Formats: sequence, structure tokens, C-alpha cells
Amino acid sequence: MGQGKKEWISNLRVIATVCVVLLHVASSVLYKYNQVPNSHWWIGNVYDSFARFSVPLFLMITGALLLGNQHSYPIFLKRKVIRILFPFAFWTAVYIIYNFIEPPQFSGKLETQTNFDWIIQQIRDGSSYHLWYVYMLIGFYITIPLLNKLIIGVKKKFLFLFLILWVIFITFSTSKNSAYNFEWNLWYILGYLGYLVLGYYLSIINTKHKIVTILAGFVFFIGVFITAYGTFYFTETDGFFHKLYYSYLTPNVLLMTASIFVLMQNLNINLSGVLKKTRDLIDKHSYGIYLSHVLVLNYLIMYGIDWDLIHPLIGIPLTTIITLSVSVAIVYLIRKIPFGKYISG
Repeated sequence: MGQGKKEWISNLRVIATVCVVLLHVASSVLYKYNQVPNSHWWIGNVYDSFARFSVPLFLMITGALLLGNQHSYPIFLKRKVIRILFPFAFWTAVYIIYNFIEPPQFSGKLETQTNFDWIIQQIRDGSSYHLWYVYMLIGFYITIPLLNKLIIGVKKKFLFLFLILWVIFITFSTSKNSAYNFEWNLWYILGYLGYLVLGYYLSIINTKHKIVTILAGFVFFIGVFITAYGTFYFTETDGFFHKLYYSYLTPNVLLMTASIFVLMQNLNINLSGVLKKTRDLIDKHSYGIYLSHVLVLNYLIMYGIDWDLIHPLIGIPLTTIITLSVSVAIVYLIRKIPFGKYISG
């Protein structure tokens, strides 16, 4: 018996969750170009390049699950938006407190701001660098019921045409050549919207062919190679870490994200025993892990648990596992307190 939709979606969500932690662990070494051994920098580059698909993959999962269905707007807002809004508000407050008490994030009242103004700025801009994704996700969730009215009934060939135009759009919008680098706000909105539509499109077409699966695996590693080598090339050329190829809205990251989606959709991976329990635990707490893991990682770094632990080849995955484990434990324990399930994530 093949795996149901819930199985491969759960597998994808866990992969995305683990990889978003992995790339945040690996990213620290990349900013130390020319300050650490070249081999150490390359290890961080390969790990980070491999995990670059994580955030776009979350969006593709959202598209696969939520697009193409009729949603009552009030019910959808209650079930989806409110469910992500309360944990987001809680963890935003946690990061504001962390930024206030932990130097060098904040060292007393800023000369040009009152504490109140500073807090408002934190809420407006995001109290942690990774929370930008949740701001965007809330916006998409608000518009999904309206987007579905456009999606439902649209022929697959027109969706395919949209995706082709989207690929062309992000290809030119992210070019290093400033002559083609369009500074449009639409780049942000339309760019990430494409991942939602791509997830939906790939979930409704038949990709279950051996040749497609093999090709997806090949394309994934091509995407990793382009990401890693392109990052190295421009970093070496400029003399400092250049992260153009790390952008989620680049063709190389798109190749990786689409191919891993197809791979997990096509492969019959039915876990059992401890592996299944671990998968289900991370799957259930994935949102909370995303919200909390940067806080956990920040404290681990304070105590010397980071990419440089032992050796980056081991230190990066080991720190990822520790960060993931502590994050799961925190979210799990918060869920155990009264009303904790509404704020844990």
C-alpha cells in the first residue's frame, strides 16, 4: 500500500523543519569568510546550500494543503489565522524580552527612542530575524480563501503558464547584474506566491513515474551544486560573503525545492517504530520549533555549542540535533501548562 497524502506531507514538513534549523546553525561560519580555514567555510557552505529549500518547502506544503478547496472566510480565519497568530504573538514577546535583557541586542534605553518606541519597532520589524516568514504567512492565510476563488476551475495548462512566467520573473529579478535587478515590491509578493501555486500544482498532477523520480533526485543535487559553487564564486570575487545564491527566490533554490517535493511525493517512505514516533513528534510541533529554535540556538552559542563544536563537519549537525531536541522539549512542556497549546505553536 502506498503512502497517503498525510504521510508524505508529514515527511516533507519534518524535512523542512530540520533543514531550517540546520541552515541557521551553518550560517554563522559563512560570515567568517577569510577568518576561518577555507575547508571550514566550505563545510558550512555545503550544509547551508543543501538546506536552502526549507522555507520555500513550507510554502509549497501550504499550497498543496489549502489551495484548490473552498473555504468559508470566517471559519478559515478562525481555524488557520488565529491558530498561528497566538503563538506568534507569544514568541514575539519572548524575543522582545530576550533582546532587552541580553546584550548586545539591547543595552538600556536607546538615546533616540523611548522603551515603548523600541518595543513598537520590534513588533513592526520583527523581534527576531526568522519571524519575517510568519508575517508573510499571516498575509497569505488572509488571502487564501480569496485566492481559491481564482484557482478553483482554472485549467492546469493555465497554472503551468503562470508558473513559467513566475520562473522568468524571479530569474531576472534576482540577477546579480544590476541592469536586470528590478527593485519591485511585487518581487516579494509574487515571488513567494509562486511557491504556494507550485505546491498546489505539483500535488494535482501525476508525477509518479520512475524517470520523473530519478530526474528529481538529479535536479536536486544540481541545485545544491549551483547554490554552493555560485555562493563561493561571488564570495571569492567580492572578498566577503555574498549570499545572492542563498535567496529563496532564485532558480537554483527553486530547483531544489520543487525536486525534493516531487521526490517525497513519489517515494513510498512508510516509517515505523521510533522513527515514526520521532517524525510525528517533530511534525506535530513544527511551528513551535520554528518559532523557538533561534532563541535556543542563541543560548547554545553563548555556551560554546555551535558550528565550531569539535569540527564543523560534526559540530553543525550535532548542534542542529541539540537545538531541535531542546526546542521540541520547550514546546512540549509549554503545551502541558493550562492553555499552553494556544501559545506554544
